[in-house]
Amino acid sequence: MTDTTENRLPATSTTEVTVMPVSAQIQAATDDDAEASTPRIDGGTISRFLVLLLALVNQALTMFGHPVLNIDDTTITQLVSLAWTAGSAIWCYWKDNDVTKAARTKKARLSARHAA
Repeated sequence: MTDTTENRLPATSTTEVTVMPVSAQIQAATDDDAEASTPRIDGGTISRFLVLLLALVNQALTMFGHPVLNIDDTTITQLVSLAWTAGSAIWCYWKDNDVTKAARTKKARLSARHAA
């Protein structure tokens, strides 16, 4: 019986890929590289977080009997109605009118194309 181990296993002289350990990869990435490639947190994210934080604090204080935002139902109804009306007005104005520079440029190109 012959030994077939050398036929099944690769030789130790094969090309090995050197892998950098994770700790070395972390040390290799400098703070300057991280700041250059990481985008900044936008204002929308910060404002949503602050609204969430205010809601959580208000809920916790209300649970313990100290309401911070003591708002009645009619005020909430009026605020929701105002927000809905303002939002729909802005959306309708935005959709029906060419507000952005790109939209005005596109409209001008389409008008010139139809006139020709």
